[in-house]
Amino acid sequence: MFSDELRAGTLGSSFPETRMALNSGLHNSSEDSVIHRNKWFQLAIGLAVTGLCLWIAVREVDLAEIQRQFSHARYETIPLYLLCLIAFFVLKAVRWAWLLSPVCKVSSREVAGPMMIGFMGNNVLPAHLGEVFRVVLLSRQEKVSLGGVFSSVAIERVLDVIAVLILVGCGLLSVRNLPEVIEKGFLAGGVVVLLGVIVLAAGVIFLDHSVKLALWLVNRFPLPDRWKEQLSHLIESGAQAAGVLRNVRLVGLLLANSVIQWGLNCLMIAISLWSFGIEVPLAATFILLGVLVFAVTIPSSPGFVGAIQAGFVITLKMFDVPDASALAASIYYHVIQYVVVTGVGFIFLARTGISLSRLQSDAEHLEEGEPERLIDPTPSNT
Repeated sequence: MFSDELRAGTLGSSFPETRMALNSGLHNSSEDSVIHRNKWFQLAIGLAVTGLCLWIAVREVDLAEIQRQFSHARYETIPLYLLCLIAFFVLKAVRWAWLLSPVCKVSSREVAGPMMIGFMGNNVLPAHLGEVFRVVLLSRQEKVSLGGVFSSVAIERVLDVIAVLILVGCGLLSVRNLPEVIEKGFLAGGVVVLLGVIVLAAGVIFLDHSVKLALWLVNRFPLPDRWKEQLSHLIESGAQAAGVLRNVRLVGLLLANSVIQWGLNCLMIAISLWSFGIEVPLAATFILLGVLVFAVTIPSSPGFVGAIQAGFVITLKMFDVPDASALAASIYYHVIQYVVVTGVGFIFLARTGISLSRLQSDAEHLEEGEPERLIDPTPSNT
């Protein structure tokens, strides 16, 4: 879940539109070999990180105590947790529909399918391919440019970071005597994001001039005409999507939506803690949210197993919570989300008639800057 929310490259640098026009021109079989080697390498790194995180989380935990924790857990909190989870994704779908308004007129119901398939993809496949899944599916479904959809997702990342930092800031103001490394880390992150927001705001204010300058630079580069055409198209469609930020009222609604979304996530954390009898200040859940967001930016296995558990244990130790209790709460928080989101994503995927392997192939080619190699989008069950 977090992967699609906040990853390294939150300000959009991780998305493939910046690489689309830089196709190396290698022979198809060689390109496929490179793609597969890259994915295996990423998976190996992710599994190693997951192993390290799990070791950090369980090294001082008695597994018998974990069993005891679950035998005394308050499972009556599951309906409330699910209600918050549903509200979280409803708000996310509403926000994405708003962000797509300059590119295409869609409802939150229409974007829900691609969005949930994307989250499912992050849970079951390496390399965060789910982020690309939802862009490919929405682009095909609404017959709009990939660049415009990618831009809407990049803007989501900015909004998410701002919302999380607002909540973390509230937590830091309320909780005293936190480790200096935590305070300095969040402060540094806040400064970086602030600079990014300033640059983004300047780009939006002077959007027309920025687009003209970018197109002028592209035409001056010694690139093949095909590459120039692709880059120019991406710039223009991306600028069209960024136009949503010129509407001050809508920007306010987008920010409010984002803060409420992540506030619901903090509530899910609080419910998980309460289910195991853990009592900490509400502000502690804000700080834990920030740590989790950072933790899932680190490459790990599909579903972020280990990263979330280590985040819970390390953060809650600062509030004198036993490791076993923190680990049990992290499993509760993680498993409910994983099962529900993955299940719903597969249901939506089945409705499209597209197989997971086919969608994965499309996403990998797009990530490698090969949009021309996407499989024919006509749905197929084969």
